[in-house]
Amino acid sequence: MHTMISLLRLGLLLAPIISVAAASADSNQNNSIIFTDCLLQLPGTTLTGKAECGSLLVAENPAVAQSQVTSGDSLANQRSISLRIARIPASDPKQRVDDPIFFFAGGPGQAASESWPIIATAMRAANKSRDVILVDQRGTGGSNKLQCALGEAEFVTDIDLDEIRQQTRECLAGLDADPRFYTTSIAASDVEAVRQALGFEQINLIGVSYGTRAAQVYLRLYPDHVRSMVLDSVAPPQVLLGSEHAPMLDLALQRIFTRCREQRDCFDRFGDPAARLQQLRAQLAASTPALTMRMPTSGEQETIPVTSDLLAVAVRLLSYASETQALLPIVLEQAELGDWQPLAAQALIQVGNLTDMLARGMEMSVICSEDVPFYPAHLDHSDTLLGNTLLDVMRAQCESWPAGAVSADFHQPQPNDQVPVLLLSGQFDPVTPPRYGQLAAEQFARSVHWVIPGQGHSVLRHGCLPDRLAAFLENPDPTTLDDSCVADIQASPFFLSLLGPAP
Repeated sequence: MHTMISLLRLGLLLAPIISVAAASADSNQNNSIIFTDCLLQLPGTTLTGKAECGSLLVAENPAVAQSQVTSGDSLANQRSISLRIARIPASDPKQRVDDPIFFFAGGPGQAASESWPIIATAMRAANKSRDVILVDQRGTGGSNKLQCALGEAEFVTDIDLDEIRQQTRECLAGLDADPRFYTTSIAASDVEAVRQALGFEQINLIGVSYGTRAAQVYLRLYPDHVRSMVLDSVAPPQVLLGSEHAPMLDLALQRIFTRCREQRDCFDRFGDPAARLQQLRAQLAASTPALTMRMPTSGEQETIPVTSDLLAVAVRLLSYASETQALLPIVLEQAELGDWQPLAAQALIQVGNLTDMLARGMEMSVICSEDVPFYPAHLDHSDTLLGNTLLDVMRAQCESWPAGAVSADFHQPQPNDQVPVLLLSGQFDPVTPPRYGQLAAEQFARSVHWVIPGQGHSVLRHGCLPDRLAAFLENPDPTTLDDSCVADIQASPFFLSLLGPAP
């Protein structure tokens, strides 16, 4: 789900870690992990961030004793995983405190270390006095990444379930891993092993999108070691990932288009974007136009069919962030005028980014263990923009994907009256709406839930929220946290032309 999820699901190429000769001084005396200076890069971009990198060896199968793994005991006859760990030391060593931030990335399938260049700004104030620890969840990034080379354009323009089944089987056959051991609960035990190795008694958890599930699972298993928790774009335990994506998208679009209708300049320029979207759906149900365009990923000229799947994926991906929500009225108008290229290009660019960003094998290991097996048999989203395609794709993938064990109470709320929790939701989030944040908040006696006006998925970087995050970590008391600045956060203005919004 994050902010990102299969190419339809929205939830990085392996980031180069560049070590230098000198090892950094460990800031915690009990630390058993050796760190060296490194550079973290957001794949496909020039965005980088300085860090210190290390690793910790864990058993793939948690039933194998850790002593066997560390000693290299051949009798274990089991795979081990070298977890990639990155540390961003507190920027002001004089103010450093000994309860770091542990960040949980989204997806499922994103790597925490590869996410750093895009979350660094949101963490800057909090990082002044606290180390940030990034553990690549097993199956992502530098922790035995379960990557699959799946197609791109085919997933956007013409969904073929038999092809998806075949690609899934090929992906599974090519992995050097047992996917049953890449669940969220086992990953939480990895984080606990890192905490112990670093010698911290308590840590602060920050999770985004699927990372909020991972953070909540860690809290459930190791509550005594959690000082505070921040959940951005919340996935409550009761919600099965993917089971409500289609209706939640329709709800978000309804709210986004209502905002356009209520703004004079947007309404005068575009009328009702919701009606235009319905017209486009009807048009594609009757015929499939062909579009010749230069593919954003390869740069080659290709002709692709413009299908209802392409329309749904493009609109969904554009709905994730306020900045791209602002494009929806103009690209829908261009499509109605016969120019599908702006919409198709956005879809293919976003799909290409997702291909790089997500470890698809790890994503399926989570969803096929923790979510799809629990879908109600009667789920029917045929009356939505996405329809049942997403459900059909996930079920097809999980037919052959091995499912790991999940505890009987995994999807039940686990009340906690000790740990302070700050929950953040975007007003127009198409995948983890504010209702989810409120649902999760009900299990935490010491919590506050903020709905951020005008924003979509993953909100922590906006407005005053980085400062509010730092304030919460300094004094994690939800009852005294000042939220007066939240009302000043606004949605991005709608583009009134392809050049941008009105001056």
